[in-house]
Amino acid sequence: MRRLITILAASFVCLFANGQDLKQSLLDEFKGGRTTLSYEYVITGVQEITVEGKAVVQNECFRIEGAGLLILCDSQNVWTLDMEGKEAYVEAAGPMNYADYLLALERKEDGSLEGSAAEPNSDTIINFRLFDMVKTPASGDLSDFVPPASVFNDGSDWIITDLR
Repeated sequence: MRRLITILAASFVCLFANGQDLKQSLLDEFKGGRTTLSYEYVITGVQEITVEGKAVVQNECFRIEGAGLLILCDSQNVWTLDMEGKEAYVEAAGPMNYADYLLALERKEDGSLEGSAAEPNSDTIINFRLFDMVKTPASGDLSDFVPPASVFNDGSDWIITDLR
């Protein structure tokens, strides 16, 4: 589940940073700004699972909240935080082009985007919808994209796995 959310999150960045046609028009539309949006996606398989959340994307940085996780990327590192379970994974952001996993993307009349993506380590297809997109000017304050020090200094024991 954590990996699926990370792929979807990184796909948001690619939607606003790479690609052609619709992806390129989105790049032009959102370039240089900060975009806040809501998302939902469905994982199909033995059981259908729907996940909803909110995201903030600015250039190559993102903040994703949903499915009990907080995923932060400052363009260099990706932190996946399970706030309730007090577990954190830290990974290098890397140059991977997540747009390669997008299978379809369509803008709807209401301005929302619908599409599907393939999870690279399985045959799982993720159908997603991005909606309530709001663009604001980019901020020089990137603190939304890194964990605040208070998260790890709350007196509880965190399990931190650093994969960098």
